[in-house]
Order: sequence, then C-alpha cells, then structure tokens
Amino acid sequence: MPNSSESSNFLFDEDETIIPYIKVLHINDCYAHKGLKISTDEKDGKFRHILLTGKNGSGKTTILNHLSHVLDYHRNSKLGITSHGNMLRKRLKDAPEADRKEIQKSIQDLENVQVGFSNPEIAGSLYVRRDEYILAYFVAGRRVDLHNVSTVTTEDEFASQLASNVDPRRFVASFKQYLVNKKIYEAFDFIAKKRNSESAKFFTRFTSILRQILKDPKLELIFEQESFEFYLHLSDGRRLTFNQLSDGFSAFLNILMDLLMRSDLIRKKRNDFSYEVPGFVLIDEPETHFHLEMQYEILPLITAMFPKLQLIIATHSPAVISSLENSVVFDLSSNEQVSDWVLGSSYSELMMRHFGLDNEFSNTADEILRRINLAASERNLPMLKNILETNSNYLTPSLRIEIESRIIELKNKSQ
Repeated sequence: MPNSSESSNFLFDEDETIIPYIKVLHINDCYAHKGLKISTDEKDGKFRHILLTGKNGSGKTTILNHLSHVLDYHRNSKLGITSHGNMLRKRLKDAPEADRKEIQKSIQDLENVQVGFSNPEIAGSLYVRRDEYILAYFVAGRRVDLHNVSTVTTEDEFASQLASNVDPRRFVASFKQYLVNKKIYEAFDFIAKKRNSESAKFFTRFTSILRQILKDPKLELIFEQESFEFYLHLSDGRRLTFNQLSDGFSAFLNILMDLLMRSDLIRKKRNDFSYEVPGFVLIDEPETHFHLEMQYEILPLITAMFPKLQLIIATHSPAVISSLENSVVFDLSSNEQVSDWVLGSSYSELMMRHFGLDNEFSNTADEILRRINLAASERNLPMLKNILETNSNYLTPSLRIEIESRIIELKNKSQ
C-alpha cells in the first residue's frame, strides 16, 4: 500500500509555510478502477490542478467522493490514516454484526483512494492547520436558495460552521447574512473614520466579480437596510436579488460565495487580509447549468481569485478541460494521463478523443454528408446542387465548402 506522504520539492508561502497540495492520487479500488496512479509533478515551480474526464459511469464522482472523505479525515483527526486504519481493523474483529458494515465502510473510505502530498510534513499538519486552509467539495447540481435575513449576527456562527466543515450548501445559504454583517461592519468603520476598511474592500472586490460574471461593467450592488436585502442593479434597468438569478449564474456564484466567505474568515482570524489562502477545492461537473462561455471562464476565474487553491475537478465539458492551464488531465475512460495538447485543442477534437463521439458533426450534418458522398460516388451533379440549395440553413462554412468542392470536382471531370 503506497505511503500517504510522498516527498517532492517544497513550495512555500512568503512566511515560509509549506503550501499543501496533492502530488499524487493512488486509486486503489473505485469500482471501475483499480491500481491507478495520477501524478501531478510541479510545473515551472507551481503545483498543478487535477481534471478527471471520461464517459458517464467512468468513476469520476466516485473518486471525488472518496477523496473528499480522505481529505476531511486529514483535516479533522489527530490520528494518522495508517494508525486509524489499524485501529478500525482491530475493532472490526470483535464488533457486533450491527456495527460491522459501518466499520468496513470507514476502512474502505481510507483505502480506496490514497493521497500523496507534496512533502512528508503536510499529512501531519493538516489537522493542526485546519483553520488556515480551505477544504470544500461542491457536488453536481449545486443551486442553493439563500436564506432571508431579518437581523444582524456575529461572525461566530459562520466561523464555527467553517471549522466543522458543514455541507457547503448549508454554509453558502447564509451568504446574505454574511453580507449584511459585513455592511454593518463597514458602517462602523465609516463612523469611526477608519481608513482602509476591510469590509469596504470586500464589497469593492465582490462588485468587481459580479460585473465580470454578469458581463455588466456598470452593475451596482445596492443594500436596502429596511428589508436587509441586496439588489443587483444592472445597466439595462433590471433590479434582481441573488435568488432571482438564473440557475447558471446561481451555480457559478454559489462556488465563489462559499470560497469568498471561507477565505475572508480565515484572513480575519489571522488578522492578515493579504493572506492568499491555500487548500483543496473539489468540484463535480462545474459545467452544470452553465452556457459554453461560462464553462470556459469559471476555473480561470477561481484560480485568479485564489491562486493557492488546488482544484480537483470531474467534468464532461471540453470547454472546462481546455480552459485551465497548469493542470493534469486524466481520462478515466482510457486510464491515460493526457498531455498539455488539450489546451490547444478544438472542442470537436476533445469531444471525439475524450468523450466518445464518432465525429464532430450533428446527426443532421451526418445525414447531409452521407447524401454528399452518395451523390459524389454516383457523379450526380444535380443531386449535389440540390443538397446545397435545400440545406442552406443547416450548412456551416466547412460543410458548404465540402459540397462546393465536390461540385467543382465533378464539373472538372465532366469537361
């Protein structure tokens, strides 16, 4: 069984604190996969992100689930995984039948996926440093309705939720409450004539993010204190609450809201708002509810905002896997690690090579191509012209060129 803390070159924060990141995943047994190793050696002195691709049923979500259990264990237990596993095996021998299934599941969770961190010190420090880094797992289908706010609270509740690593859906549902609290702190800073208010900086940063996501450089975030509600004022005159956003924007913001809260609480506890929070962020199908442009933008935006978070992603989307530099792409359908060529690939090439399509065209285009080939084989020039005329609404430039070239070829042969 591989060691859970393989060594490598160290990466450090400015204060010489070792940055935690995963160097290798050992997938010992995840139903469809046994004995796989996914390596993420550093590139240009930086850690690399992990993107898992493959067809439905290839095991992407299963691996993320097991990995989240292992990382959560490292975060919340003083015992090392090896010692804890041995303790569970001893308990299993004498356990009553009613408890055996639960103990066996715990053992499997620790053994099915094992983590090789970037150096030996990390595995032992993740429990001690649990308030200094982020561990978040975003499942597929993440839309969350934000809770309404009726009063101001302290940050203690948010901090305790963060420490207990509750379900992110419950954590982020309180985001409006968090914003209300920040607004009150901003007002206190103003009354106290405090310069460089961190709360004010937070809202400036958050408004900039909203403008980028919603493609509206004039968007304003307005707080109405009578209703404790935040409104997005758009340049086209619309006035929306966060709960009125589309599923796509809601899914996008839920991830960012969660990470913003977690990082802000960690910075406040450290009394260092320049601290770039490290950690591990697992996302299952980040493309859920997103149109193509948003699929391409979400991961680069997260890495730009949180440069020391390592992303571990499961995705079906060629837009997602071609968007993220400094990453390792592992195809679970072929059990192969993919080289950096994916960043320069067309979506159609990725769909064919990684997602199992026979070709890059739609069924309608396939039928048109079949008729083109038939007409060309029969040297039927009128048929080719008819295909061109009757299907003009469905022809991409490449298909049109294909038909026109066949027509020219037949004309030249008939002369």
